[in-house]
Amino acid sequence: MNTKRLLWITPKWPLPANDGARQATTQLVAALCSKGCVIDLLTLLPEGEAASESEVIAALGVRSAIVVRRPKPGPSLHLRNLLRHPFRALTLSQYATKDLSRKLVQAVSEPDTVVVFDGLHTAAWLQELPRWPTVPLIFRAHDVGADLWSRAASQRKGFAARLLEWQGRAVQRFEIALCNASAIVFPVSDADTARFRQLAPRASIETLPIGMDSKPQRTRPAEDDRILFIGRLDWPPNRDGLKWFLERVWPKVTRPFALDIVGSGESSWLAPHLRDSRVKFLGQVESVIPHYHSAIVNLVPIFYGSGTRVKAIESSLFATACLSTERGVEGIGLDPKQDYFQAESESEWIEALNTLEPEAARQRGKNALARVAPRYDRDRVADHFLRTADAWLDVASTP
Repeated sequence: MNTKRLLWITPKWPLPANDGARQATTQLVAALCSKGCVIDLLTLLPEGEAASESEVIAALGVRSAIVVRRPKPGPSLHLRNLLRHPFRALTLSQYATKDLSRKLVQAVSEPDTVVVFDGLHTAAWLQELPRWPTVPLIFRAHDVGADLWSRAASQRKGFAARLLEWQGRAVQRFEIALCNASAIVFPVSDADTARFRQLAPRASIETLPIGMDSKPQRTRPAEDDRILFIGRLDWPPNRDGLKWFLERVWPKVTRPFALDIVGSGESSWLAPHLRDSRVKFLGQVESVIPHYHSAIVNLVPIFYGSGTRVKAIESSLFATACLSTERGVEGIGLDPKQDYFQAESESEWIEALNTLEPEAARQRGKNALARVAPRYDRDRVADHFLRTADAWLDVASTP
């Protein structure tokens, strides 16, 4: 792999790495570069968004940082693309213009190039081509996109449900096509790997966990009365889970906890809950470290979605125990009896917080760190990427 150039295509600028997808990308890319890989990072950036190529090169060690502009999403763009391509997923349309595909065909034409699609959207431009490029493709799947649409459809009725189901089928068709065209597909969790193998049984698919800096991070004890929610606030599983917690659980918590909410994205829906003096919204912060250090537990009220919860891994690496649904830590390998506090129903969440023992939380945080660090160490993950990709690329190139 070190003799080849990796063209790593991302759907958004990687810095600051303030959400799970960006963290997953930057950690893996930086680890691969430290092992001698030549990576050109290409971002499909909306028109008008700022980008500092030199900052990315310095932070990640990539050979170059390339910006290719895509249209800004909006109703007029979606309508235009719906009329032009009625069977194509609307959320992929901004990444599938003729101009974008022409520029990207040029970008992938350099000899000895392997293209890494960091998420489904970054490959959408292939739909504009009569024939896909013959260069080796690697698909890094952060979730099973079609299943997210199916879940959203199940929560709607009538026309809205039918529309979401229709979009889900369009996403699934493209996911299957990309899996089958790729030399290797790298989902982030075993559950997603199993699902992709159902959808594309002929494809080469192997779990590649999210890599993180696994060095022990805790430097001081947590505060017994402070709890934390951290995550992007406009990602539907985060938004819906936190909203459920604030409406159904938080009013019945009798312990004198203070709740810190850290996250970027559209957050106006939080306004009614901020009248509670116990709740503090900190928005996007420069560093999450002091907030993990302060919290006795990290809340993960996630009830749907695929992929891996980066914040649950990150919390464990800071030895901060999670209070989570089973879905919230799915695929990470944490034991609910030793490594985190599991709660599913409203009553279980209320009881877990009202009876929380700080020393038990500290011990579970330490257990979680010991459990997570070996599997999610970014250097080990990078080594696994290189071994597996080399093996499957050799197979794919064999006549």
